[in-house]
Amino acid sequence: MDIVTHLALGICTAEIIRKREDGKGILYLGGIVQCLPDIDTIAGLFLPADHSLLIHRGLTHSVFFATFGGFILSLIIYPIFKKKGKRFFPIFLFVLCQLTLHDLLDLCNAYGTGLLEPFGHQRFSVNLLFVADPLFSIGLIVAAILLLISSASYSFRARWVQAALLFSCCYLVYAGINKVIIDRRVNRILQLHQMNTKNYFTTPTPLNSMLWYIVIKSDSCYYTGYSSVFDSGSRVIELETQPKNYSLLSFVQGKHSVHNLRDFANGYYTFSGSDKALYINILRFGQIQGWREKNAPFVLSYPLITNQFHITSLQKNRLAVWDMEAVKNYIKRIGGN
Repeated sequence: MDIVTHLALGICTAEIIRKREDGKGILYLGGIVQCLPDIDTIAGLFLPADHSLLIHRGLTHSVFFATFGGFILSLIIYPIFKKKGKRFFPIFLFVLCQLTLHDLLDLCNAYGTGLLEPFGHQRFSVNLLFVADPLFSIGLIVAAILLLISSASYSFRARWVQAALLFSCCYLVYAGINKVIIDRRVNRILQLHQMNTKNYFTTPTPLNSMLWYIVIKSDSCYYTGYSSVFDSGSRVIELETQPKNYSLLSFVQGKHSVHNLRDFANGYYTFSGSDKALYINILRFGQIQGWREKNAPFVLSYPLITNQFHITSLQKNRLAVWDMEAVKNYIKRIGGN
């Protein structure tokens, strides 16, 4: 998830264990520790983009880091709390819970999280939330702000946290229900067209959990489409064919960046272009307003010949061609129009 959501979650969950005599220091610690795994983005700034993509949500988002790194961090900060009569184990448990919560929240996004690093390189994702979802985050953010600006002894602080966490959990359940609805539609399509495959995924489109992006994998190509939970039952999901073009791989065979990007794609990628301008498209990041335009370009389309790609390009592509008219049409499409 985005850094603001992690920060707010760290502050809110720290309030749960805070004692009145502790002051607000534990809140700041909770926010910092909750954001700590994303320190890998700093390392990624100094590396080629293909390495940066793999490093992010890799080792620092693993069970190993949460346990071993959490233990080391607890040793470092423990002297501060020892002066206040705190024991080591509760501090370690607090740090471990914050790091684990970060990993579990990131697990909900399509990016993929390397929970088993460095012992296994598989990326895990349940594709339940977009990387930034205002409806999931708004309650946590409001509660975190109130916690920081209000008196540490104010009696309603616990209720703010409970309300915020309850709202986010309910929204997470709502997103899960929406995913089940969309998955059932996809399975009906597979049966209707007699497509003998279970290799597909569904993931939310930007900033919501009502409009979903669909990718179906077949032997020769992929099919992409969009469906809103508010679409009428008679509305057919329009699928676009995305040729794999794996034959183009011969032009860049042996390049280490190709190996990294294929691993990062987790089996969902295509090639496009020619021997002079060849791209690998990572399908799980979606298309640039693909819900609106046919044959829309992919958000993560990496140039393999020049390697002139920076990780910030990913965010630029996500925001490409957005204007007020596009926003209005997007809201309508989310609503089933």
